[in-house]
Amino acid sequence: MKKYLLILLLISSGAIARAQAISFYDLTNLANLSNGEAHNYLTLGKVFKHLYLEEKDGKKLERFRSVNPKQKEQTVTIGVNTVLSSGGVLRTVTYTTRDPQHIYNLIAQAKRNRMEMRFEGADADNNIYIFDNDFYHVAMYVSNKHGNGLIRVDQKEFVAY
Repeated sequence: MKKYLLILLLISSGAIARAQAISFYDLTNLANLSNGEAHNYLTLGKVFKHLYLEEKDGKKLERFRSVNPKQKEQTVTIGVNTVLSSGGVLRTVTYTTRDPQHIYNLIAQAKRNRMEMRFEGADADNNIYIFDNDFYHVAMYVSNKHGNGLIRVDQKEFVAY
């Protein structure tokens, strides 16, 4: 009986894990990759498909959408970056979803990854969660009105002492 319960638990947890197209680790990993590498990372797993490429302020922004039609829409945007005077590039990754539970799952993952929560609060439109560490600044928003969410991962300049 215990064996069957374990199998049922593994199957149901796999179904839950598949409902969300991306993990917190994936989002921070994408912030470390070049646009080409991030494009491949998102499309090779066949979880996201490329929607469009847009040039804005001299930067090529790419938007990807989750493939599974049974899921609520999830998108990832890459290509937003800041070029430092040293020649380094700090990247930003944006994730949106129409299911606020995805954001709450990612908040739990951020806490497990030892990200420090700097702020938890709300404004008229969103519940807001701000996380930070030496490498990333992460802002998470869950809409109070529309039932969607957004995460913005900003890569930080790391200065070694």
